[in-house]
Amino acid sequence: MKEVHMSMPDERPRRSWKELKSNLKAHSKEEVEEISQLAYLVNELVKRRKSLGLTQSEVATRAGITQAQVARVENSHTIPSLETVIKISNALGLKIGFEEAAASSLSVASV
Repeated sequence: MKEVHMSMPDERPRRSWKELKSNLKAHSKEEVEEISQLAYLVNELVKRRKSLGLTQSEVATRAGITQAQVARVENSHTIPSLETVIKISNALGLKIGFEEAAASSLSVASV
């Protein structure tokens, strides 16, 4: 099983990729990193589906979701929920993992 390593941001209310991209300059460094990671993850899912020669409908059936949900994720119409990402990943034989962020990008809040 291929493993995709990344840090996942907290779940947020659903927004469109278009909305995020249009306001990219208004986002903080952290938000830009979150968007980049989500875009990378979606790109990896699409690449994997195509490399396996599967249609969106086949992935949807394997994942227990609709073809429209797969299409919305792939076409950047919505930012997927973590649950949807996991379902699609599992359907594609992928395991989502985590990597430790570079020490320079971490900050410790004082309590």
